[in-house]
Amino acid sequence: MKILSVSTATSNLSVALNDSQKIIAEKNEVDKRNHSEHLDPLIDEILKDNQLTLQDIDRFAVAIGPGSYTGLRIGITTIKMFASILHKDVVGISTLQALAKSASGDDLIVTALDARNDNYFAAAYVLDKNQIPQNVIPDGHYHIDTLLQAIKDYLKENDRHLLLLGSGLDKQEDKIKALGVDFAYGKDEQMGVHAGLIGQLAETAEPVDPDKLLPKYLRRTQAEVDWHKKTGKPFGPDSDYVEEV
Repeated sequence: MKILSVSTATSNLSVALNDSQKIIAEKNEVDKRNHSEHLDPLIDEILKDNQLTLQDIDRFAVAIGPGSYTGLRIGITTIKMFASILHKDVVGISTLQALAKSASGDDLIVTALDARNDNYFAAAYVLDKNQIPQNVIPDGHYHIDTLLQAIKDYLKENDRHLLLLGSGLDKQEDKIKALGVDFAYGKDEQMGVHAGLIGQLAETAEPVDPDKLLPKYLRRTQAEVDWHKKTGKPFGPDSDYVEEV
């Protein structure tokens, strides 16, 4: 199965071509922040390098969040368009699960994206026998104290080391040490989202209708909050959220 995957969820842009679990090629741009200009050329480049066209792709995959509001829309819109026009499978993968896919072993894998002011988009995963990260602390928007309490509660019942991946948790090292558990940060290459890992997860994930592929922001935009306060109208069901913290 040829899978084309992209991540525009963070400031890093990643595009990959997989043949089932094998990552054939992956291209990354670090901290460029202009995904709308660079995504299509990177896709074109990776296809040409491998003598393929979009029609040769069996399945498209994309990080659906959490992440940058604008970034997520760029990647999701592009992949939805490809899948819809070409009548191909499409899969959405959690950004936090994709981060966890880089790990191995029996650790409790905590993945996080810095959301500022001691808040994080975060989750925790453990790997199953097929090395697929399974969610044990749900993807959410957490204050650091809430996140650490959830980790502490899980570790009371499960004896595991702690592996920290993503961005910003190093700023909380004193609080993490106070948990009294063994922990380690991932390697540099594990701290960013890799499209090749999204492709690996996408092979066994359930395809969705392209029209139903939606971003999972996990936090409402300030514009939505202001609009709701001004109009009193309910929020629409066009995305998945958790409560603002």
